[in-house]
Amino acid sequence: MSMTVHQKERQAARGQSRTDRIEYWLLVAIAFVVCFAMAGTSRGLAALRGKPVDSHGQSVFAEARASAHATAGYVFIA
Repeated sequence: MSMTVHQKERQAARGQSRTDRIEYWLLVAIAFVVCFAMAGTSRGLAALRGKPVDSHGQSVFAEARASAHATAGYVFIA
């Protein structure tokens, strides 16, 4: 049984969608590492200086994850 042209197009679109998702999550993972290091350093330096840490009620992980998702979104604008 052969596939119709429409079925082949849908299968190709699904493959491209899967590739886009993998690229997005790879970008988020890379950005998360950088954002986590920056958020941790920022909070650590603020604590060493005796200043209150402005965390907006978020953990370091949550702050880094939100920043990573925001950063990865800007990559696709260009």
